[in-house]
Amino acid sequence: MKLLHPSLYRRPELFFRPGQIFRRILWEFKRPKKNVLVRLPWGLHVNVSPHDRIGSSILKTGTYDTAVLECLYRLVDEDDLCLDIGANFGLMAGVMALAAGKNGKVIAFEPHPEIVISLQEHVQRWQKKSEVGNIQVIKKAVSEKAGTAQLEIPEEFQGNRGTARIHQSTQNGSGRMKLIKIDTVRLDDFLNDSQTTIGMLKIDIEGHEKAALSGAASLLKRGAIRDIIYEEQAAYPSSVSKYLEQFGYKIYLIRKGLLKPMLMPPGTPLYELGNYLATRNPHRAAKRIAKKGYRVLRPLC
Repeated sequence: MKLLHPSLYRRPELFFRPGQIFRRILWEFKRPKKNVLVRLPWGLHVNVSPHDRIGSSILKTGTYDTAVLECLYRLVDEDDLCLDIGANFGLMAGVMALAAGKNGKVIAFEPHPEIVISLQEHVQRWQKKSEVGNIQVIKKAVSEKAGTAQLEIPEEFQGNRGTARIHQSTQNGSGRMKLIKIDTVRLDDFLNDSQTTIGMLKIDIEGHEKAALSGAASLLKRGAIRDIIYEEQAAYPSSVSKYLEQFGYKIYLIRKGLLKPMLMPPGTPLYELGNYLATRNPHRAAKRIAKKGYRVLRPLC
């Protein structure tokens, strides 16, 4: 049992919320078997499964991908329009909606038919709070073209509901793999108003990021998207980073520090899947991230 492993006490989730240590210990002795309604540190409630990777992380530490959540909260301005591509059950959409405030808006794209139900239930609960901006749920995947695609559900999906991905026709399917037909949308078509500007675009779609961003070429070309936070399965420089750099974006690796998130050079060696910030305003981003502390680890509503 790793109850007293030193790394537990170097985590900001426990450093800023020491009471979570006791909940972490309780998890080792009495793990829930069914879904649990949890109040997140920033004040919103989510219904999580203890058998899912994100759910178990929330039950053990109170949160998931803390550095990314903190960067989202710091970089989103009041009244911003934000996009959450691959929203899952809405953890990051909720934080962006809080940062954008009552006059802001988050458009959350989630194609999986079961997950989108959880997302809609969470959004319905959150929208009762006056501090939360409008969240619009779109039951579609974002890709390079509008139409239909196959969503691949791998064998490990039940233990990690973030592993569903767009199936490529060149891939050899496993006998245990399930395919679901889904609708796709192209961002340049969906947001075709020439006056539209996007404060933050968060994207995590299991290797389909380049295709999705290719469908936003017009938005990127006219500088309509200020900041992009994306998960990357390949080391820098990757096809995604090269593509965004063509449009004038500066790339940073996001790393979790004890006292605050850190923006590192993109070629910094990885010890897990990398989360990156691509920004058109590096000075603004650096200034926003410089202050110590984690706002998302205390009540925001």
